[in-house]
Order: sequence, then structure tokens, then C-alpha cells
Amino acid sequence: MSHKTVKHILVWVLLSGSAVLSCSPQTSDIGTRLAEWRKGVWVSGSGTYTIYTADHYFVLSYEGDSTAANLYFGVSQLTFCNQGQARKQVIRLRQMPGGDLVSFKNQAFGDNHAEQPLIIDTTLFTPGVCNIDKGIIYDSITEVTDEYILLATCNGDQEKIFNNGVAVYLPAAGGEFYSYRVEQL
Repeated sequence: MSHKTVKHILVWVLLSGSAVLSCSPQTSDIGTRLAEWRKGVWVSGSGTYTIYTADHYFVLSYEGDSTAANLYFGVSQLTFCNQGQARKQVIRLRQMPGGDLVSFKNQAFGDNHAEQPLIIDTTLFTPGVCNIDKGIIYDSITEVTDEYILLATCNGDQEKIFNNGVAVYLPAAGGEFYSYRVEQL
């Protein structure tokens, strides 16, 4: 291995370590539990597939038909900690029925062509509130039980992630939208 390669690996390890330290467990290990309950391939009844890994999530959604397609594709960096989850969208493609395709791309790679880790500020987590800062969304924990973790997400919405591979999205306007983990990673 060249000296330059070793240097890049060491910088990556240090940066990754600071991300882990900034979101390390404190009095309990809620972040680890949230990550484990979340990891996997999820399907919702509306035609949405979401894959959660330890540090990314990918969403593909298709509704309607070829004459009135409602399409969404997104890739985000992700980290879990005792205060909740933080996510930063890297790629988004969106087309509403009859509309133009809208795209978004956030540079997540450094000069060495390696992905830069998601560095968060844990002081931006406020229990029961979703905060957004510098493009990072902080979904804060509202409630924790042995059966579920309730997160506050954007616009007053909430999401309840159960330990059995079921999640329910709870829009502030009312209703419930279920997702099911069909494969655990």
C-alpha cells in the first residue's frame, strides 16, 4: 500500500471515529436498538421500498401508471444515536403526475473519491421535535418502550418503529401508513 493510501485510510478512520464519538451511547443504548430495528428492506402498501443500512437509506417509490406516474428515488446518509436518527439526502429524483422530473444532488465525496462521513451535532436533537440544520434532518426520539421507538419527523409527523419489523408513519394531519420489514440485514 502506498503512503498516500495509508494516509487516506487513516483520515477516513479518524473522521469516522469522530462521527461515532459524536453519536456514541450515553446512559443507554437506544441508538443501537433503533439501528437494529431499522436495518433491512422495508415495503409499504403504497409501492415504496426502503433499504436501511447502518449508515445509509435508499427509497424507491412508484405509484400510478405510465400516464400519471408518481415517482420518487432518494439516497441519504444516516446515523443513529441515543437522541434519534440524523439523515442527509445525497440524491433525490422526483416526478409528480403530469409534472417534470426534479432532481437534487448533494456532493458527499471528497477529493479522494471516498464518501465523507456524516458529521452531526447532537445538541440539535430536541426530544419530540424534528430539526433541520445545514441539510441534516434530526429526527428526535419522543418515546421509547421495549416494543417501539417513536420518532418526531418533519412537519409534525411521527414514526413508530416496532421491534418486530413493523413501522407506522403518523402524519400530523392524521392517518396511519404501515411498512413491513421483509428482510433484515
